[in-house]
Amino acid sequence: MNDWGALGGLIGRLAGNYWAVPYVEGLERVPGSDELKHFGAAMASFGSIALFHLAGITPEAADSPLKVSHGIGEGDVKALQAAYAGEDEIDVVVFSAPQLSLYELRSLAALCDGRRFARPLLAVTSPQVKPDADRLGLTKRIEDAGGHVLSGMCFYQSYAREIAEANGWKRLATNSVKLVNILGGYGYVPVLASMERCVQAAESGRLPR
Repeated sequence: MNDWGALGGLIGRLAGNYWAVPYVEGLERVPGSDELKHFGAAMASFGSIALFHLAGITPEAADSPLKVSHGIGEGDVKALQAAYAGEDEIDVVVFSAPQLSLYELRSLAALCDGRRFARPLLAVTSPQVKPDADRLGLTKRIEDAGGHVLSGMCFYQSYAREIAEANGWKRLATNSVKLVNILGGYGYVPVLASMERCVQAAESGRLPR
């Protein structure tokens, strides 16, 4: 998932201002809804971008004027991810910014089955999704492993610095490119990893290599 977030971050960084409307072409496939969510959230975080077009996907893309061209390759995506590789030791795992969909909570619950966390794991979703997660048993599966499912908040807007100081948290693992871009300003050393590696880190206290 953070491949799409990293791509969004790179495009946002290149575009650089609210009035720019990136036009993206050359994608190998149509991204799913959660991939688009991470893509757009990271783009807005890195570049304050409010609107983008994907060639052959968004209806208005064909009418977008292409004024400045930039090439982004797989190496660029991997370089951005590597910039947030961080340390192996982890204090807390956070899935937030953007809030998790029901599909992401289902994937997280499957990864949590049979595990017991040594480090806090916080999964943030919306008030609309949380009741469905409760009803389907996803919340219970995550919490049985020692995780916490929260709704109606954003981690970085919920006294993130004060929470870190109160709990002694410094090294935070997440799969959100938007979140790693923000949390350095709140005193964290953020580490970007896949959802699976983040869950493994919550269990062992270390990110697997």
